[in-house]
Amino acid sequence: MAAVTAVTASAAVHGGWRSWRRWVPAAASGFAWFLIAMGVFWSLGGAGYPFGRNDSTGPDYSSLLAGLERDAGGPLITVFGVVALAVAWQLDVRDRSPGRRRPAIVGGVSVAAVIVLVVLDGRMIALLPPLGFLPIAWLRADWPTLFQVAMAAGAALFLLASIAYAGGSSDPDSRDLRRRRAAQWVRAGRIATYVAMVCPLPYALIRLAWSRGWAVGAPEPFVVSLLRNQPENVYIEPTLASFALGGVVLTSGLLCRWGRVFPRWIPWLRGRVVPMWFPLMLGGSAVIAIFVFGRGLLLGQLGVHLPGQLDTFQLWGEPVYDWAYWGAGGLGWCLFPLWSISLAVALAGYYHRYAPSEPGAPADEPIRRQLAHQDSD
Repeated sequence: MAAVTAVTASAAVHGGWRSWRRWVPAAASGFAWFLIAMGVFWSLGGAGYPFGRNDSTGPDYSSLLAGLERDAGGPLITVFGVVALAVAWQLDVRDRSPGRRRPAIVGGVSVAAVIVLVVLDGRMIALLPPLGFLPIAWLRADWPTLFQVAMAAGAALFLLASIAYAGGSSDPDSRDLRRRRAAQWVRAGRIATYVAMVCPLPYALIRLAWSRGWAVGAPEPFVVSLLRNQPENVYIEPTLASFALGGVVLTSGLLCRWGRVFPRWIPWLRGRVVPMWFPLMLGGSAVIAIFVFGRGLLLGQLGVHLPGQLDTFQLWGEPVYDWAYWGAGGLGWCLFPLWSISLAVALAGYYHRYAPSEPGAPADEPIRRQLAHQDSD
């Protein structure tokens, strides 16, 4: 019970569950205003437009906006910003009647989906967690890439704002239904967590094999040339594998106690409740990065070639999208989408596991319930 008392006090001091619900809709509105301002600026001929010919590396990362120039892109960004602002206002209103519920939630999710499906590209895998923790990735980033990071953050904000709105606008008469749905999400999330932990393992094993010169997932000449042309791959490949394995460890936290209460070995944070927005933002960023990276691999596997994109011979000197190179191309488009989808379901299960059972319940109520059950065991 001491653990329950410590967590309760921590949640009371630090605002617990409800604090993020207050600022996320306002942050989404701020992001929409940012889009409007930049769209107007670029429509008037301002510098720094991040797509089309100004984004020289975009096509190589399967950017879908490689052909969108400033004359058309500026007004489109402005209009999208206005739509996003209207949606953000709906997600921030106090009147949360059932008639507003579905349009507001659908609108918020749609704004996030448009950003992820249309705007973002494969660069996000290097700048969002876990690879994004490397300073060198940010030091090498140009403005079009940094703008994509801002767009990814905006997508996460609108998704979180939609979640916050959904949690505070449910019909009191549907509590039993809401509990049953939450239980279903918890069960599905548990299974999805294990799936998300398995998906990166083949990628990590292949990278480790390549660092040793073993022809796994690709013909031997490809692996030999990979190490001959870039000897540093002896160290780079294990590093990439370690990030994938690190993702496995972080994903396991969705089912562990340390995923909701900071462990004792972390200074200043030990024993405190992990803010709900933190794993949702961290995991959501990983979902976005994994998805858009896998989408680029899928386009290549299907033979879709974007204007200005380097072909595979220029990149590798080998046709890596041939089925003999399943470890370089086929495995990516096959497992990366499954990885992102399963991680998204796992995060949904985490959310429903620790969300208050009632809209008016104390912020730390799910934590006390979980830890009390663990103490009784």
